[in-house]
Amino acid sequence: IIMMWMSLVLIVAIGSTVGYYLGAEVPHEVEIGIEGLAAGAMLTMIAQTMIPEAVHIGGQKVVGLSVLIGYLSAVAFKLLE
Repeated sequence: IIMMWMSLVLIVAIGSTVGYYLGAEVPHEVEIGIEGLAAGAMLTMIAQTMIPEAVHIGGQKVVGLSVLIGYLSAVAFKLLE
């Protein structure tokens, strides 16, 4: 078990180092898109796990997409004030 965790730590360290150096060369617009995609994925995952009653009634795909669409519409209203 300790070897498994140590290998996980090593893989994450290598991945973060490579990402740090490759991320420095990525254009700002691409970086914003990647961060937005990650934020949407996190929001969808949180909605699916934190709203069990809605997931039970509506299904996993409906709840996640509904929350994501609601979030995007709120952001759009804020940006287009």
